[in-house]
Amino acid sequence: MQLPIALIIGLLICATNVRGQDALLPNPKLTPGRVAERDKDRRGVSVRMEQKVFARYRLPWVRRGEFKIDHLIPRELGGADTLDNLWPQSVRTKPYGADRKELLTEVLLQKVRAGRMTVEQAREEIRRDWIDAFIDHLGMVYLRPGNLTN
Repeated sequence: MQLPIALIIGLLICATNVRGQDALLPNPKLTPGRVAERDKDRRGVSVRMEQKVFARYRLPWVRRGEFKIDHLIPRELGGADTLDNLWPQSVRTKPYGADRKELLTEVLLQKVRAGRMTVEQAREEIRRDWIDAFIDHLGMVYLRPGNLTN
């Protein structure tokens, strides 16, 4: 039985875009998301915290340049600067990389300000699956041939 060529190409794209621990979504056991409740939850992210995030995700620190330490629940939506709200998001992953998550945050903030959704709804959509939320609010992103990596 032969696999359809489209399936083979799709598997190759996934394999080249998501290497090792370069997942599109954070591990919900390591990064369930957290809202800041106290001032100490908003003290910023130190290099030591970033190193702990890398260790939790079993990523070598020498790969730091390939990732952005991202807040699952964005600070703009009340997200905490705590380990359970941080994850290493690949800056190389296409088409749903760090820049797309930032765009989603801006769109959700606009909807919250306009009264079309609550802050709690925005947080939950991102916590559940930020890529699904992106597609729901902004549509699918397609790659052009030859634009699979940086």
